[in-house]
Amino acid sequence: MVALLAGLVVCGLGWMYRAPIMARLGPTAWEASRPVAEDPAEAASEPNVVTLDRAGQARIGLAFGEASIRPIILPVRAPGTVAFDERRVTRLRPRTQGRVVGLEVQPGDAVRAGQTLATLDAAGVLEARSGLDEARAALVETQATERVAETNLRRGQDLLKIGGVAQVEVDRRQVDLAKAHAAALSAQAKVDLYRAQYDRLAPEPGAGSSVSAIVAPIDGVVTNANLTLGEVVESERDAFTVADPSRVVVLANLYGADIARVKAGDTVTVQAPIPDHPRFEGQVRSVNAAVDPATNTAPARIEIANPDGLLRANMFVSVEIAADLGRSGVTVPAAALQQTEAGPIAFVRTAPDRFEKRSLILGVQRADWVEIRSGITVGESVATQGSFGLKAILLWALLGGAE
Repeated sequence: MVALLAGLVVCGLGWMYRAPIMARLGPTAWEASRPVAEDPAEAASEPNVVTLDRAGQARIGLAFGEASIRPIILPVRAPGTVAFDERRVTRLRPRTQGRVVGLEVQPGDAVRAGQTLATLDAAGVLEARSGLDEARAALVETQATERVAETNLRRGQDLLKIGGVAQVEVDRRQVDLAKAHAAALSAQAKVDLYRAQYDRLAPEPGAGSSVSAIVAPIDGVVTNANLTLGEVVESERDAFTVADPSRVVVLANLYGADIARVKAGDTVTVQAPIPDHPRFEGQVRSVNAAVDPATNTAPARIEIANPDGLLRANMFVSVEIAADLGRSGVTVPAAALQQTEAGPIAFVRTAPDRFEKRSLILGVQRADWVEIRSGITVGESVATQGSFGLKAILLWALLGGAE
């Protein structure tokens, strides 16, 4: 009895709503659908077919697409965080101990390579200069000794030819020249050492002889300044951090199966949750092999060009990764898909006025297309826009629309 009552209710609903549905589709659609029910033998043999002429198709706005093979690209969405590229970040220390006498920049300032960030009054500069002068004097002395030893050797060799000196004397003078040459080389190495030390600490032109500068090695932005005027700082202490924001890293937190789907080289779109903020394009460089035990996610490293500096470190962003699954499949436009209680369906155009309902097994589903695992083959034409009208006509016919 319960089943009988349920059947009566369904039939009643179909009878009540047949007029509004077919009124929307129009009289042409109504007439086109009548043969499905007027001929009981045909309706029984083709219960999943809708016949609709061109006028009826135009009335319901029917459009078509074609099933085609394409690479299966799955959109993976994940939250992300912007960070500076660690390869473009430098931490600067004083080159020698000294007292801060000038502080030229503050956090947030843009700087150029070679720009002075701070100056120090450093005794180490004077020590390096004094050591360089002493090394140069020693070099001059050893070079003079070497020249004298070379002259003595030549004279001894000339005297040896006429028997003026013994061979042993010539040998001794040759040893003296070798010693003088070695002393000169040692003195030159010491000069080079002190010159490098002084050049590293040398003050800028016009500055005091004991002033040492902290200079930016790259173009970028000062993100941290750990100095105050007048304090004495050691060479082991970080004074400034300068980062180049023209190219940043986005760390996208991948979860579950997405960790295996995303691979290096996949294209990425990054969107900040700010009105009218532009989208940024980039690529996945790598996916971390370790999973964060607190969140059970693995970060994907994404490199983004950021020439205007709109993406800022520690900013939260939305990430969409086009994950290439490494295979191809049959796809149809997403508009061709219709949902029923039995599952997804689509209408395949088998003749100019004949449409066959197909039950589908789906794969990847996107906003623009869906993958068809079973139900449609490559090259078949499917109804897209207006396919809901075909579904309505078929439902009306199954409910016994013909009187």
